[in-house]
Amino acid sequence: MATNFATDFPTTELEARRARLSFEHRFFLAVAVLFPLVNIIGFAPSYYFKTLTTAPPLPSLLVHVHGLVMTAWIILISVQATLISAKKIKLHMTLGILGCVIAAAVVVVGAMTGYAMFARGSTFPGYTPAEFFIIPMGDIVKFIIIFGAAIYYRKNAANHKRLILVSVLNFMPSSLARFPFAFVPELGAIWFIGVPALLGVIFLAVDTYRNGKMNRAFAAAIALIVVAGPIESMITKTEAWTRFAAWTIS
Repeated sequence: MATNFATDFPTTELEARRARLSFEHRFFLAVAVLFPLVNIIGFAPSYYFKTLTTAPPLPSLLVHVHGLVMTAWIILISVQATLISAKKIKLHMTLGILGCVIAAAVVVVGAMTGYAMFARGSTFPGYTPAEFFIIPMGDIVKFIIIFGAAIYYRKNAANHKRLILVSVLNFMPSSLARFPFAFVPELGAIWFIGVPALLGVIFLAVDTYRNGKMNRAFAAAIALIVVAGPIESMITKTEAWTRFAAWTIS
């Protein structure tokens, strides 16, 4: 009996680990499907299916380039999650190089697009252009930190994939803010910033419960997402930010 228990125990532990990994693969694959869906719902009227709507033309070529770059990023995230699920690790790592190139384009083109939006007075209901300017700029700064950490931990699969997940949550507000529902302008930041933050907290709680411990890199990235929203809201109301924003387009 003692011998059987000794041989069965490692097997039980191995099976439990395999079950956790299987759940994680399914979960990250689900996110890889959810993220494009959220993006399509948000940008379908103004970009993807614009020819089928009465939406005004795109304000500039830069906006179109931004849309193409972000679409490429979303597709890559989905493909990478699928490759991991299919255990095609080498191809996943090879495409990671392309991912770094696209990520750099996301930062550069995203910052240029955010600046151009502010310069032409684009905003969200309830915000002045100067106040709203901090949101796309803040998203870029957070993306640099989170994606940079994901690259740093590229050889640590547990940290890497969780940080990539947070980078997905980081860009979700831009899609949620454009959902074609009447309640979106009414809820404002509670909706397009609060929902990704809430999802992040739920993901962290479930992940911690299932693994019996908290992933510190994951927790730090989620904390960044959660606290950034309120901090940005406070900063954007200050006279210093108003002056800074005006200086950038002076």
